[in-house]
Amino acid sequence: MNNSLLILFLFSSLCIFSNDGAYYASGNQLIPINETDICITKEILSIVKKTEYDKENDSKMDYAYVTVNYTFFNSSAEKTILVGFEAPSPSGDVNGHPIKGRHPYISKFDVTMNGQLLDHKTSIVNEETYYINNKINEKTENEVVGDDFDSNDPNFYYVYHFDAKFKQGINKIIHTYRFALSGSIMNEYSFDYILTAANRWGNHQIDDFTLNINMGDSESFYIQNTFFNDKDAWVIDNGRSVNSYSQYDEEPVSKFVIHTGGISFKKKNFKPRGELYLYVPQRYMKDNYEVFDYKQHDLPDKISIRDTKEHRNSEIHTCTYSIDEASFKILRNLPFAIRGYVFKTKIIQDYYLSQIWYKPNASYSLNLNTLSKEEKEWLKVVKQNTW
Repeated sequence: MNNSLLILFLFSSLCIFSNDGAYYASGNQLIPINETDICITKEILSIVKKTEYDKENDSKMDYAYVTVNYTFFNSSAEKTILVGFEAPSPSGDVNGHPIKGRHPYISKFDVTMNGQLLDHKTSIVNEETYYINNKINEKTENEVVGDDFDSNDPNFYYVYHFDAKFKQGINKIIHTYRFALSGSIMNEYSFDYILTAANRWGNHQIDDFTLNINMGDSESFYIQNTFFNDKDAWVIDNGRSVNSYSQYDEEPVSKFVIHTGGISFKKKNFKPRGELYLYVPQRYMKDNYEVFDYKQHDLPDKISIRDTKEHRNSEIHTCTYSIDEASFKILRNLPFAIRGYVFKTKIIQDYYLSQIWYKPNASYSLNLNTLSKEEKEWLKVVKQNTW
């Protein structure tokens, strides 16, 4: 029997958060350390967001349910391989204490191989080179949680490991788990998943790759264009997409506006050049920014009295100032977009198509008389505060 170690390198994907945000966990591919005979012939990666009640915090929490359905081909004789799932500790505004020796924000961890549920063990380690002489150099909870333990920034990580027997030929592995989605003052939630690790298998690629993402109905989110060229690489069940650019991103991003269902990405001979990073920015209209910039800010589907002159001099930002001419034109047309007006100017139409609430109505014509008293007053304020 040939024993080697396969690891899901979550460690390298760790994001650093201060106390104004929380990094909980992320996902990853199976990675062979020394193995070269086994190839990934097919993979279906499915990520589904669910909002569930958390008893410990007495509040609702967003979770990512991950299912990875692998088809492997072993060209050599049968072999048993130690497989590991590596997860960094959470950081930021979190409680980083282990729960019975396990990651506090990862749960429902299961692995099925060729139809058989595999037993697994969780080890706490504090070195990247913890697999020494065919043995995991694990630490006890008491060793890593001492008097100087910082629950907001633990310095250890976890390895979920199990023995996987690869028979000669085709092998199926289904891996499932749940983790809490990260969040911050900038993002309502976010998650990342390491894709490039797949390049380390025997064929240095995934022969047939499918990625399914379902964030729920009536949702919009951004994905960095790291492993795909543009929005047209995706199939959308019921919604739309727009290429977008944000000053906070080094990579271009695509925005997806979903009414129902999800999105799918498929690729043959997939050699990922970047990782999956998905996020939903905080959706404040007023309190989070003072000047409206269409490249990074969303708009609401309703204008209330709070946005009018009664609050013009209050401490609440009315967001009636625009950073540039395009932002001004978009802001000025908000009342008409709410009614579904189809704009002839591409930049305005593209922006409103990126808003989850916008529903084009070709029969609606621009008519000031259809606006409410608050909307008419709001238009006056916007016009006065030109860019």
